[in-house]
Amino acid sequence: MRNKILWVIITGVVLPLFSAISPEFSAERGRRIELFLNRIARDNRPTVFLRKATFTEDELNSYFNVFYARKYAPEVKYIKLKLEKENQVSGFFKVELNKKDYPQVPSLFRDFEIEMAGRLESEKLRMRFVFKTIKINGALFSPEILDETFGLAQGSADLKKSIFDWFNMLPGIKRVSVEEEKITFYY
Repeated sequence: MRNKILWVIITGVVLPLFSAISPEFSAERGRRIELFLNRIARDNRPTVFLRKATFTEDELNSYFNVFYARKYAPEVKYIKLKLEKENQVSGFFKVELNKKDYPQVPSLFRDFEIEMAGRLESEKLRMRFVFKTIKINGALFSPEILDETFGLAQGSADLKKSIFDWFNMLPGIKRVSVEEEKITFYY
């Protein structure tokens, strides 16, 4: 009888706790990309030929969730990207804007989820994401209309930004390409 009670406690209480602790993303897998990016940012020796490093979709998602989002985008609570053939990428983001840092944002718009799909373009030390579809909290939006709205929200800014803008790559990265479940950085 005593063994049955112990078994019920272990299977009903302890095991679910361990499965809840087991994360979908791994610091170990994400650390490979973190170390790689730090290393090539420090290494500014000129090279004749491009070198490349390939990482898996799991490593990229772990990097974004364990390292990048915590350091550079704490509002992003979850990122899951699906890498597909010919630079096609789809993904899911969960964003939470806290009241202290974003007091002007109505509470209705503080927590939202974004699903997106599109194509990654990369050339001459810069890259951009060309959106094909964007869903916010399950509602489908035209990327072009969202871009116009984003432009209007910037008011009278001298230099308006676009969701389709090119941006500079991290130091040392020359080009990026995506294939099914893999990303390759050229440096």
